Amino acid sequence: MMQDNMEDIDLARSLLREDKWNLVIVKKGQVLFGSRERGIAPFFQAVRSIGQDLHNAAVADRVVGLAVAMLCLHARVSSVYAGIASRGAFDMLKRKGVAVDSESTVPHISNYDGTDLCPFEKLAESCQKPSQLMAALKSLFGEGDQ
Repeated sequence: MMQDNMEDIDLARSLLREDKWNLVIVKKGQVLFGSRERGIAPFFQAVRSIGQDLHNAAVADRVVGLAVAMLCLHARVSSVYAGIASRGAFDMLKRKGVAVDSESTVPHISNYDGTDLCPFEKLAESCQKPSQLMAALKSLFGEGDQ
């Protein structure tokens, strides 16, 4: 079982690096989801559409802030690789038993023009637990409970 997951995270990492994806989710050697879009929306959509099949999957994402970390916990993925991770996200994942690795860690994830914190970082900071963040994102992205 552990062996599978090592391979999953290695595959996810290499697709992220070599194929210029922004997000890759791999489980049991299969790519469950991939996106070249920036931001949290693709990962949120993956969590919404794939649901429980994300349990024990490996996630590689270019930018992992608190919001992505909380989505990873919500989805119960087992390993995360980040191009850039915020210190808070890295520590949160590690503390919750998720195998996490990143190219670099930064104090915070900024918005696109670098003038402020990423709005999703702010949103995540205001949430006590992953389920609260999911609810907030659902209303933000205009999706009711289905």
